[in-house]
This record gives sequence, C-alpha cells and structure tokens, in this order.
Amino acid sequence: MGLTDALFASTSGLRSLGHGMSVVGDNVANLNTSAFKGARITFSDVMAQRINTSSGSGQMGRGASINALYPMMQQGSFESTASPTDLAIAGNGFFILKDPKSAGNTFYTRDGQFLVEKQGYLVNPAGLRVQGWQIDEVSGDITGALQDIQIQRSSPPVQTSKIDVITNLDAREELENIEIPLEGNVYVASGDPPQTITTNFVVRDINGQDIPIKVELTWNGTTQKWDSYQIIYETTGEVLASGADTTATKATIELPLTKEKILINWSNVTHEDGLQEGLNVPGPAGLIKLDNDNNTPIPENTWKSIDVTVKDINGNDVSLRIYLYFQNGTPPNNTDFPAEIRDKLPELADGRWHYLVFQPPTTGATLPADENGTLLSWGANISDIKRNASFFLDGTTQKIDLNWDNVDTGGAGNLATIQSESGEDFFRLQQINTLYDQWDARKDTPLASTDYTYRTTLTIYDSLGTPHEVTIYYDRTSRDNVYEFLVACNPDEDQRDFTFDSVPMQWTTTEGSVTVKREIPSGNTLTQVKKGVLMYGRVEFDNQGNIKNFYDTYRVDPNTGDIVQIVNDSGNPVSDTIDGFDVIGSHGYPIVTADFLGLNLDQDPPQTDETLAAAYNDIQKIELNFGYYYKDGAWRSESVRTTQYATSNSTIFYDQDGYGPGYLESISVDTEGVLTGHYSNGRVIPLWMVGLANFNAPEMLDKAGGNLYRETTHSGPPVTGKPGTNGLGSIAPNSLEQSNVDLGEQFVKMITIQRGFQADARTITVTDAMLEELINLKR
Repeated sequence: MGLTDALFASTSGLRSLGHGMSVVGDNVANLNTSAFKGARITFSDVMAQRINTSSGSGQMGRGASINALYPMMQQGSFESTASPTDLAIAGNGFFILKDPKSAGNTFYTRDGQFLVEKQGYLVNPAGLRVQGWQIDEVSGDITGALQDIQIQRSSPPVQTSKIDVITNLDAREELENIEIPLEGNVYVASGDPPQTITTNFVVRDINGQDIPIKVELTWNGTTQKWDSYQIIYETTGEVLASGADTTATKATIELPLTKEKILINWSNVTHEDGLQEGLNVPGPAGLIKLDNDNNTPIPENTWKSIDVTVKDINGNDVSLRIYLYFQNGTPPNNTDFPAEIRDKLPELADGRWHYLVFQPPTTGATLPADENGTLLSWGANISDIKRNASFFLDGTTQKIDLNWDNVDTGGAGNLATIQSESGEDFFRLQQINTLYDQWDARKDTPLASTDYTYRTTLTIYDSLGTPHEVTIYYDRTSRDNVYEFLVACNPDEDQRDFTFDSVPMQWTTTEGSVTVKREIPSGNTLTQVKKGVLMYGRVEFDNQGNIKNFYDTYRVDPNTGDIVQIVNDSGNPVSDTIDGFDVIGSHGYPIVTADFLGLNLDQDPPQTDETLAAAYNDIQKIELNFGYYYKDGAWRSESVRTTQYATSNSTIFYDQDGYGPGYLESISVDTEGVLTGHYSNGRVIPLWMVGLANFNAPEMLDKAGGNLYRETTHSGPPVTGKPGTNGLGSIAPNSLEQSNVDLGEQFVKMITIQRGFQADARTITVTDAMLEELINLKR
C-alpha cells in the first residue's frame, strides 16, 4: 500500500542523510589533520515501482541512496615549521612509504611529517620508511633503485687529492745573485809576453746536471790589462762570455740548459812577483772523470781499481777507491763482491759494467770483497752507453758524480783520472743553491726565513682523516720573471718508505732481458735531510705578470728518496717518470705524492706483486693548482691564477678537497627533494632524493588510516619519478600541507543535511498519523 511505501522512502532518506552527516563530521573532525583530503558524498534517487495513471504508466520513487563517496584531492595550504624534514608537495604526487616489518607493504601519503629515527632512517610517525634514491657524491646523480632513505650520522674522512693555492708574488723583489769567485796570481813583467792562466770546474744546475766550465784569463803586464778572457762550456766548446784588452774582472754567463745567470768574478786574482802563478776556484769535489792510463784500454773480465783523493765541504782530503769490471763472457765471482750485497746481485750480463766505490780504501785490497771501508755506491749490469754513477761522502750530503765514458776496454792498461786544470783528481763543484738544496729536516726550522721571499701554509688530510700542514715556499731566482717553489710537509709526519729504510736509494730496472741494479748506501744522510720535501719546481711569468710556463719541476720518489723530474726544462711533462706515478692529474695539474701512513714500497724483503701494487696505489696523489693547467701541449690559465704584480706578496685564495671525520649537525632539503647533510667537518654532502608517485585516478586509492593510502585496481599502478618532473609536484621543505576541508562549506552542508533529515522525520510522523486514521476506520 502507498502509505507503507512512504515510510520506507523516508527511512532511506534518513539513512542516506545520516551517512552524509557522518562524512561532514569526519571532515570537520580532521580540520587540523595534516594533508587530510576532505570527502564528498552525493545522493541519488531510487526508482523501484511502476503505477498506472490516467495518462498511462508512471514511476514512483522509493527513496534516496548514496551515489558516490570519494576524497577531494585539491591542494591544501602550507604551514611553515621549524623542522627541515617536514615536507610538503606543491602539486601532484604522493610520498612513498614502506613498512620495514613486512615486505612489499607499500603506502602512499601527502603527509610529510618525517623524522630521522635512531638508525638514521627517515620515517613517518608510525615508523614507515620514506623511499628515495641515493645520490652519488661525485657526479651528483641518483643511483640505483628506490630504497629506504637512511641518513649517514657520520662523514668518513676524505684524503686530499687537490690543492688550490693562488698567490701574488711581488715583482719588485730583487733577483738572486749567484757568484763564483776565482782566486790566483799571475805576474808578467812589463815587456814580457802575456801569460794565460786557466781553471775548470763544474756547475751543478737545478736539474742536478754537472755543467763543465773552463775559464781562460790572459794577463798583459805591459798594459796592465787582460788581453782576453774566455768562459767556455767544455762539453760543446761554446764560448759563454769573452772579452779583450779590458780591465774587467767580472763576466756574467748563462747556463745552456736552465738559463741561470751566474757571475764569474776574478777580481781577487793578484799580480805579485814571486807568487806561484795559477787560477783556481774554491769548493768541494763534485765530479770524478775516469780515463785510461796512457791511453791504454783496461782489460775485460778483470777488476780494475783506482784510488782518488777528493776535497770535502770543509776542505779536508778524503780517500776513495773505485772498482770497475767490464764483463765480456766471464762474470766476476759472486764472492768478489762484499757479503752484504751478494744476495742483492742480479744475474750478471755480458757487455755490462759493474762498479763499487769505497771510503776509505783498504791497504792491499784488490777485490771489493777485501775492502773494510764503507761502501758508498755500487751497481751491476750498467749499460755501456750509461757509464755514470753517483755517491755521497760518508755521513754527508756532498754528492759526487762519477763518469767513465772515456774508459775503453780490450787492453792491459790501468785506470786514471781526467784531472782538472789545477792537477786535482776531481773537478770542484759550484752549486746553484735552490730551496731544495737549502732544506734540512734535521733543523728545528728546516728552511730559514732568509732562504725564501714568501710562504703560505694550508692543512690537508690523509686517508684516515688526520690533518697535516703543507707549506709552499717561493723565492726569486737569477732569471727575470722566474720564481722557484718548494712544497713541503712537517718532516716528523713524513712516513714515505725512504724515511725509515736503512738503504733507501735502490733502483732495480730492466733493459730488455737484463736486470740493472743500482744502490747508494751513502744516500741515507741525504734522504734524512730531505724528509718533508714533496715537490720542487720553477714557474716563469710573462711581462703581464701571468705564469706562462712550469719547468724544471721535480718531486721526491717515495721509495728511494731521490729527486724525480716530472716537467722538463721546456715545460713539457715527462712521459715516463722513474717513480712510476702520473705527472699530470685528471684536472690538468701536476701531481705531488705523499705518504703519512708508512706504506712499504720495498721489494727487499720481497713483497708479492699484489701487495706492492696495492701499496703504490695507496700513495697519496695530490694535484697542485696554481691557477694553471696543462692541456693539448701547453699550460693554460684559469680565471683565478697566481700572478707576479708589483704589490705585496699575498695569498689570494687557497683550498683543498680533503676532510677529516665529521658528525651530522643538520639536514636541509631543497625543492627538488634532495636531502643534504651538513657535517661537523665542514662537508655539505647531497645524500638522497625523495621519490614521489602519482596515479591516474588518485581518488580511487584505498584509505589505510594514519593519512595513508593504498594502491587499488581502480587507481591504477603508481608512476614514480623525481620531484618536479613528469607532472609531479616540487618539494616545499620546512612545511606541512594542511587539510583542504572548508569549514564554512561543511557547516552549510551540515544545515542542509539537518533540514533534510528533519523533513524525512516529519514525513514518517505524518505517514504514521495517516495509518492511524486508516486503522480507526474499523471502529
């Protein structure tokens, strides 16, 4: 009957409007819930019955039902917060969360209330972990797949691999004055023929090469002038300086390779009657050249020796004995060598030289094994075209070069020395003292303040994060617009292999199938003196005050302690260095090598190839940037670079890329969702990028509570990506998205629902009264 239908229709309205009020209540209740998306409910009528009317069939509604209920995904406003891990999405997308307690349980949320928990994971208040991509620190790109974001609480140390030092060197500094004083006496009576006095010596240039120089002076007693003077480069016969009919007592020469300017001064030469005539130069022994006695070649397969007396730095005589053996079919007996080196000898080869130098010689000894003196230097299998060696006087840093290029074999003669003009067995040494030469690690201050014009210091780090001070010293040279520089660390912190080896200066090389061995036991004193020296070199400026060339640059071999050229006198990097390390780094700067950990690079005692290779790989390699880099065969300048202007010496800028260990102090997030860690050691490291996901139908996501959503078949699969790409929104750090519920709108809906509910209730009341009247008809 119709009245009963009216009751049920009104009841459906009450039921639907009750649900509508529940939705309004839920929206109002979540007015302050972060990122809450208010729901909207809509209703539809129910058509269930047809009735006949005078105009035909008609339809009668049976009440109301719920048509749809879904969240409104419009953007909410942002609330600023003090937490850097509070994140909001400006635009489309959801944060991706995973439950660590169950695999594959993935949730999505707009609520960015995140914090870092005790294990470093970025989580929401329920402990679900935020998903993102890890960032490669070097390239800055994301790596791998989406994973749990875990913030590193500590920053591991990073060893220094590049030093930037930009300075200005005062162009007003005076040039260095290098002077070689000559002494002697020449007397010529008036009317007598002019007399010539000569001397020869070697100048050791900054390359360590001995340049033989000969000086000839001709005195005219009648004119009381020098008829002539000549200063000759003996190797080529080139006249470096000359003059005639002059009273000049000084001349400046330029060395042929390094172009160093040297003043030769013979103003102390006297002209007194009765004194011995002659010319000499002061200085210690620097070069010994061997020859055949009376031009008779020495025999092969026989030990030949010669005793030589040299002058040390204090002018004292030092006795030496030099042994040579040229092998042609018959090697010397192993027992011919001193016992301490027998196990170091390679297989001895034909057509090769073997040599030893002792101080002092033992009386009556004819074989090296019989010598009781100190072994200064030895070598085996020395090439016939490389007949040279070096040694140091025992306990000193006085280096003496040995050369036997003039020694021939195949006869029955003896060894002799090519004597200097003064009749000595050796050539006196005149050395250009560089910053490298003046460094003495045995002193409290290895380099005196008078030895350089400027220095600058910065701190670098080894692989363990230990800080070390590195100082760069600068000084003028005798060449215009040329400075020398020395890079050094604290000698006490220098742990390179040569610093603790009893015999550091050892070389083993191969020439085809022949193993060549050289050793300088007497070099131990030098290596101790040069502890701390990392690099020495020279820079040349142009007339605009900019560096135009690096040249004559060296570093110290961490194994042997010997100085190794890495850039030649033309400014070109050396292609095959003795120490085996690269010359130019990836940025185009020259490489310094250092070791603060004490890596063992020796093969005595033998190491496996893998162990030795690992030790060489662990040597700290540091690029040195003065604002100039090498590319395509030339040195090129950067926008900020070392200069030589007429203003005070100063450090304009310095930096290095190493760090000690540090601890996380704060986190920051940018609009691209990159989480950056700020550590106590000063490092600022991009760590992670927050991942976002979006859906084709986000309204169809399943609410999981706690501001979380789940994927459904109706929402479609998630499309993940970086913030700000592919339609995804950007990240607003220090912000939270507020609820998008409009309270005024909800109140209006509340009123309309209330009135509808009230009207439905009245319909039921009226229908009840009508039924009562109907029942009363029976009475």
